[in-house]
Amino acid sequence: MEFETSRYDIDIQNEPIEAREARKLILETFKDLSFIEEGHKYYLNGEELISVTTLIKRFVEETDFNEVAEKKAIRDGCSAQELLDKWQFINLKATTTGTLVHEFGESYGWMINGHPELITESCIIKYVKNKNWMIPTRKKEEAIICFMNDLPKSYHLVLNEARVYSGLNSDEAKNPKQKYCGTFDMLYYYDGDGDKNKAGFVIFDYKTNSKIESEYNRTNGKHLLEPFINMVEEAKSEYTLQLSAYQIPLEDIGLKVIGRRLIWLKDDGTYEKIPLIDVSSTLRNVL
Repeated sequence: MEFETSRYDIDIQNEPIEAREARKLILETFKDLSFIEEGHKYYLNGEELISVTTLIKRFVEETDFNEVAEKKAIRDGCSAQELLDKWQFINLKATTTGTLVHEFGESYGWMINGHPELITESCIIKYVKNKNWMIPTRKKEEAIICFMNDLPKSYHLVLNEARVYSGLNSDEAKNPKQKYCGTFDMLYYYDGDGDKNKAGFVIFDYKTNSKIESEYNRTNGKHLLEPFINMVEEAKSEYTLQLSAYQIPLEDIGLKVIGRRLIWLKDDGTYEKIPLIDVSSTLRNVL
């Protein structure tokens, strides 16, 4: 969803001033970053920027799927193209479903915080205005509702679908050499639950993968590339890098990020909240 002018005026009832000020700061600071759905491309003042997702692939050994398909086709008694088509179909099904689930999460988050006008087009049909309901049509959407219901009152929504880019640190030495950008699902302000010293911002990201960890790679010692060779090559590790990369632009405009959490949505309607370690310092040094 585009950052329309109306989003600058969003206030949420009883929210802390820190959440409101952070929302306006982010929207104002990164307002010139545009996103083109076709090709999934980002532009800043006419310059195309690399996305966080693409950037993180630098640390993952490239797989030649044509070669893998050729070997597997011999074992399975089929053609390599049949396998490639099957894998493409499965991938497109997963990514399409994932997009729709993410849009449900974005819409539901705005709805329960008093802003149903920000419900995405794909979710309007699911909205029951007189009841303020959003009807889930998939188990993973039910998982989103469970997550939202479980979220403590000490967490306050700042933004859904926040777009950011790097390179804004006043200390030029701390800026990555290559400017990058990306969109993360949710930013919340944790008020410290009575202890202001514990307060700060937490990045949440929905994930709809069938698996987050790779038992095969863990057993066989397959890891990411330098300088992350201590991390197993698996979705959880890639997301660790991804959320730390999102953290950098937020810190560079003065926000204190105290946590990164995956919200892993499962096919049975449940979810798992997975804390991720902070590798932002390493990313700053290597990017």
